[in-house]
Amino acid sequence: MTTPLPATPYDRVAYPTTVFPQTHPDRLFTLARLAGLDPVLPQEARILEIGGGNCMNLIALAAMWPGCDAHGFDLSANAIARGQEIVCASGLTNVTLAVEDICEAHHRYLPGSFDYVIAHGVYAWVPDHVRAATMALTAHVLSDRGVGFISYNAMPGGHVRMIMREMLLDAVGHIDDPDQRIAAVRDFLEDYARPRDDDELLAKTLRQQAENMLLRPDAVLFHDELGPCFNPQRLRNVVAAGNANGLIFLTDAGRNRQLDGFLPDSTHLPDDPDAAVLDLASRDDYASLRYFRQSLFVKQAPDRVIDVDRIADLWLSTTMQQQEDGTFKHGDDVIEIRDEAFAAGLIHAASIYPQRVPLSQITTDPALLRVIVQLCSEWYVNLHPGPAPFPVAPSDLPCSGPLVRGMLELGEVTLCTMNHSVLKIEQPELRALLMAADGTRSVAEIAALGTGIPPEDTLAALTACCSKALMQN
Repeated sequence: MTTPLPATPYDRVAYPTTVFPQTHPDRLFTLARLAGLDPVLPQEARILEIGGGNCMNLIALAAMWPGCDAHGFDLSANAIARGQEIVCASGLTNVTLAVEDICEAHHRYLPGSFDYVIAHGVYAWVPDHVRAATMALTAHVLSDRGVGFISYNAMPGGHVRMIMREMLLDAVGHIDDPDQRIAAVRDFLEDYARPRDDDELLAKTLRQQAENMLLRPDAVLFHDELGPCFNPQRLRNVVAAGNANGLIFLTDAGRNRQLDGFLPDSTHLPDDPDAAVLDLASRDDYASLRYFRQSLFVKQAPDRVIDVDRIADLWLSTTMQQQEDGTFKHGDDVIEIRDEAFAAGLIHAASIYPQRVPLSQITTDPALLRVIVQLCSEWYVNLHPGPAPFPVAPSDLPCSGPLVRGMLELGEVTLCTMNHSVLKIEQPELRALLMAADGTRSVAEIAALGTGIPPEDTLAALTACCSKALMQN
């Protein structure tokens, strides 16, 4: 008889359902390839998510790649039950979810059985022995060609968050009810975030952190800031833990951190390249007051010198938009690109997003490929092993993504797209259209169903759904 696992705080307050683009195997594949490694194509890979809650992040990957083998587990029975409900409603057959303890999971999974291992939001929020088990499990299950992702609150910014945590725990006192705890925290943060005339630099930093915390959902505040464990980590210590388990630090998956595992172009090759990149990254953590890291680990020794030819056969997608003055804008950032042919290629890529274009159609110039690497590290462009796994236009029998239909069936408003993003869809007509597009009906037959969309607009509406990555090939 199996002993049931104990209830967790995540059974009391569910963690928000979402996807995490920084964990996307396309990104991990690209960074491993850049380091001269031979990662497995994500669409054919075995993927494990450790402590993934309801594993929506994993489920979205499985829906995108029917040929992958996706496994995930969490200690929260409620979270896994919800994930299994979503999998069942979506009809996905390549997802296996389990209620499991990180410390026991090595019994469940065979050595070297996964090509991508994701542990997001776990490592710094568990006791010491569970943290050690997380790294050991990653090493145990990771294949020789695999890439492991481990995120954590980092130092030295973690010191600031620990000060805030002490204040918040003092503010909630002995309040046990989750709603009351969250209310007490928000009352405290709203008051504390107001600047004072006599604020010193540290106080200003703490008040800015309080403002940022107020923007987080209640469940994130409840778990990330008030959870029983809160252990920010130094990069050096995380890398040492990986090394002790036979893992090698590759680089970081975060924005502006993706080149941390590589030597600067002008650097003479040192005797110990691994130590050199770790020294540079660690010093930058303190210079930049780093709050968070998303470290990647591998089993094969990476090349610390970038060779851009390794990415020449990849595909590119981007949402950068050219402005009237010729510059490109991405969010609030402005990028100047002077090479006209190169700029034209990026304009074309943006015009067909979320579709992708072969990088070779944009440039084969090594100097411009280096620009692509930099743009990718800043998240202005994304690189992929191949074309998008979703169509440009509706097929003869249009079919929305399985996870899209599954979430609609469960009454969800925020849907996971086939592009590993989320999109809120509240319009009844559009929801009805997506449910009707199940791969068994032609456009004319869907138009005749009376979804609320005028029949003559049905094809245009389905084409728009393709442009939002809501349809499958």
